[in-house]
Amino acid sequence: MSISKLFQQELRQHYLFRRLPDKSFVSILAQSNLTSLKRNEMLFEKGDVAGRFFLVRHGQVMLYQTSMEGNEKVVDIIGPGQTFAEAVMFMEGNRYPVNAKATCSTELFYFDNKLFMEQLRHSNELCFALMADMSTRLKGLLTEISELTIYNAKHRLISYLLGQINDKRDHPTIRLTATKSMIASRLSITPETFSRIISKLKKDGLITIDDENITLIQPEALKEIIGETFKHTKNTCR
Repeated sequence: MSISKLFQQELRQHYLFRRLPDKSFVSILAQSNLTSLKRNEMLFEKGDVAGRFFLVRHGQVMLYQTSMEGNEKVVDIIGPGQTFAEAVMFMEGNRYPVNAKATCSTELFYFDNKLFMEQLRHSNELCFALMADMSTRLKGLLTEISELTIYNAKHRLISYLLGQINDKRDHPTIRLTATKSMIASRLSITPETFSRIISKLKKDGLITIDDENITLIQPEALKEIIGETFKHTKNTCR
């Protein structure tokens, strides 16, 4: 069953598909579909054969590793409009390197890797678009690695909060779309440390908290705390 025409225009807006010739786009959709996951339902496990990549339409998918002790380390949190697992098409062994599960009721599109690779061989534009996106992601990951190895927990959390700003208001409000424990894991800090830093920022009058919403009362002061290392780019922990 292929994706209905209802969703084709929606998919056409994504950078992976908007440069495709109509014939190639139709060919890919013929072997694609929309599927649903329940909260905590697994999409794939580390080591599974990677025959597909995905685009989240609604909901959220968590990519994570599991330690020998059974602890989960969040690798990334994928939200609506974002793709994941497309880079696996170019990896030796063709296996998913992480686990993936829905953190809430989720809808996502899936696409056949082999068929998409065939289209890449016929479209230089599509190749360059994919390379540009992967380059951007790589730069983001390198920045995160630097923060994890060089900066302390407070620096990483403030950098994350600033990276979630979507508007230019003096006191921007961000909504935590993932649980605090998931965000803490993504930033390699404990949930207790996360809560302690948030409480201290609130006490200092730098933020206010209303359920899952955090308002940055003094964003410029937060930037000063972490210094010139902050750049306003969207954090990959979404």
